[in-house]
Amino acid sequence: MLELEGVSRPPLPTHEERNAFILRRTLSAISWIYAFWSGLFALLAMGANLPTQGPHDLKIILAHSALLVLAGVLTWKPRRGALAAVLVACAGSLYFVGLDLQRGQVETALLDGAYVPLALLLLFKSRRPA
Repeated sequence: MLELEGVSRPPLPTHEERNAFILRRTLSAISWIYAFWSGLFALLAMGANLPTQGPHDLKIILAHSALLVLAGVLTWKPRRGALAAVLVACAGSLYFVGLDLQRGQVETALLDGAYVPLALLLLFKSRRPA
């Protein structure tokens, strides 16, 4: 390859930086998958005119889906607010875990709750190297 005098190349990313990049993109994809699934469930329930009043309100489900989309967008490329968005999305998932357990639906609670340890683990492992 031709080297130009006086022109420096940017440093190559380290192994840790590449791993952090991959983990952030994985967290982003997981957030988008959960957002799609939650939003699809809410839209199907709206279309079927299911009675959902109180804590199961479809607006809450759609808001959580939008929050998951935001967390995915902010973690795709590290942006300001990504940490807060992921943590609030985790709190929203825990809210739905509580509702599922209250209704006796352990399987659904496990599915809803799987986002929390995945997101926290990926968030912790993808932090910038010191």
